[in-house]
Amino acid sequence: HREPKFSKAVVSTQSTGMWFLETDKPPIPNRVQLIRASTSTLEICWIPVATADAYLLQIQRLDNSDVHEWYDVAVVKGNSLVVSHHHSKPSSEEVDENKPIERLELSPGTTYRFRIAAINACGRGEFSEPAAFKTCVPGFPGAPSSIRISKGNDGAHLAWDPPANSNGNISEYSVYLAIKNSQSTESPSSLAFVLVYRGDSPSCTVKTTSLQNAHVDQTNKPAIIFRIAAKNEKGYGPATQVRWLQDTKTSSNKRPVDKMS
Repeated sequence: HREPKFSKAVVSTQSTGMWFLETDKPPIPNRVQLIRASTSTLEICWIPVATADAYLLQIQRLDNSDVHEWYDVAVVKGNSLVVSHHHSKPSSEEVDENKPIERLELSPGTTYRFRIAAINACGRGEFSEPAAFKTCVPGFPGAPSSIRISKGNDGAHLAWDPPANSNGNISEYSVYLAIKNSQSTESPSSLAFVLVYRGDSPSCTVKTTSLQNAHVDQTNKPAIIFRIAAKNEKGYGPATQVRWLQDTKTSSNKRPVDKMS
């Protein structure tokens, strides 16, 4: 595996209009999130790094195998990508630049983990924490999108948009809340979830009494975790997982949502 080389020593970020002198490798990209999923693609995004020239994306297929290799997806300039395939050789193996790169397509109903590293003239930074997302199963609906959460006097108000690919009529939604569990770790895969809403409306209120039992994730910033899934005639599709950031320093009712899946 070879890292791309960049000759620039000074880079700019369009979002702020500021210029940065590259004196060190860039920091770790944050908030790797799922935008939308289909049976053969996963569109992901992340928070831009000001001192990054590009980003290296790697993927890992989660299955019953004892060995889970990381594979290169691409090196991109922007902070989002629709992933439909990856290199066929693990990133740990040397690539013969004189041979064409063979690629493998994503499979339906399969969970993949992604990690992202920022790159600049000083080299490649550390990889982000892996984030797992699942491609859709044919016939089942996709995951709800555009999750919005606000705080009210009676609890948390959640609203969302229907899946972009519903594969039929959406008959109901389910919302789950991660709760306190003495045996759980900070890993999302080991958390315990309870049903807090089931209905046909794409919105709900999670009462304060339920939130008092919520698990507060501390892996990045303190956050309460929800999962939201849609159902059609065939059944439930994959859930969208969101982290509702808990700002302990302010009483503002508007708190950002950090989306995962």
